[in-house]
Amino acid sequence: MDREEKKRRGETTQAGIALRLKLLTIGAAIIGALFFSISGVSIIRDGSLFENNGISDIPVLMLLGITAVFCYAALWQFWKVCCAIGNDNSFSMENYVAFRIMSWLFAILGIIWLLSIAIYFFSTESADNMILFKMFEYTFVWFAVGGLTGALARLVDKARRIREENDLTI
Repeated sequence: MDREEKKRRGETTQAGIALRLKLLTIGAAIIGALFFSISGVSIIRDGSLFENNGISDIPVLMLLGITAVFCYAALWQFWKVCCAIGNDNSFSMENYVAFRIMSWLFAILGIIWLLSIAIYFFSTESADNMILFKMFEYTFVWFAVGGLTGALARLVDKARRIREENDLTI
């Protein structure tokens, strides 16, 4: 079935799916920029939450910046996957590698957050339970997303191998 027939029947093309995914990626980048900038400004303006617990704003801002860099690196990898989907090359080695990179980025980010929790817990006399809860919550999210992108990487790799075997059979 060609592209024109799919359009006539109302089916979504690979290019259409890729466009939607790219728009979602741009939306996530914009929301992330708002989140990271508003969070940074709030920390600088009203640092009393952390100062009351004996923490300087600098380590918190560094963690926020590191998190932003890792998230945008993962978004860039996802953008590359969207481009491959638009070129009708969903199950490729490039997409497998991109998903593996995303998986490692989020796993490393989870480890960084675990280390931050340990540093926070052992460097303050009285750790705020709400701050610890939020930090564990974010840590869980990073590991969960890392696990999901790792599973997607394996799925893409398996589909790629099956496609290659079928291409060789034909």
